[in-house]
Amino acid sequence: MPVDPETATIALVSLCGAVAVAVVTRRHYEPPPRDGEDEPPEPVFEAVVFFVLAGGLFAGLGYAIATVGRWGTLGRVATLLFSLVGCYSAYATYTGRIADDADPASALMGVVSATVLGVYPPILFALAQL
Repeated sequence: MPVDPETATIALVSLCGAVAVAVVTRRHYEPPPRDGEDEPPEPVFEAVVFFVLAGGLFAGLGYAIATVGRWGTLGRVATLLFSLVGCYSAYATYTGRIADDADPASALMGVVSATVLGVYPPILFALAQL
């Protein structure tokens, strides 16, 4: 059974975003120590949890943007505005213009999330034109 190209694209972008979230979690996230233990836990479990949650959220975001994009010209314009907002938010978060007091893990999570928001509309728009 063939897979719809839109579904495959959403799955691919969601997977890439979830992998980026897991990498940020693994490399930069410092979980609080557990009660009664001296050493902080290894963030592998948290990386897996964030991977699963982010993958689901990014897939839901992709389907929502694809649905809005089907609403005619107004929907396409709205999704392209999402793209501008997402790309600028990723840039501003990365350079410290937004959330400059956030820890590195939170800032990078914001960059990844905003990048996924900014990447979805142009990819889905180009896919719809094929």
